[in-house]
Amino acid sequence: MVITSTTRPIRQTDLQEVRDHHAYLIRFADQPSARPFVSALLTTPHGSALASVLIAVPDLCDEIERLRETLTALRLDHHNLIAAVRATLAAHREGEDDPLYYVRDELSAQCGEVL
Repeated sequence: MVITSTTRPIRQTDLQEVRDHHAYLIRFADQPSARPFVSALLTTPHGSALASVLIAVPDLCDEIERLRETLTALRLDHHNLIAAVRATLAAHREGEDDPLYYVRDELSAQCGEVL
């Protein structure tokens, strides 16, 4: 067998670590000793942009988690289809009566309809 995949491992950001850093920054900004500094910073364009980014972090983490779950499900479907195709090819080589059964069965399972 020749492996032809050129997919590189994807480095996944630790979202809990991102959430922890976000919570730390929010707590820091809420400390009485930091309030004058934070108030002054928020009056600048850079500070306003920083606040917008901080506000977006939890939603972005949620979206990344949702996309990771979707990607995992798609990869599972893809691998199951590849297994079904391999089973179909083996069944064809062995002369089974209905070698396409494996592909039809997997597509039915993924699509929720009988093919």
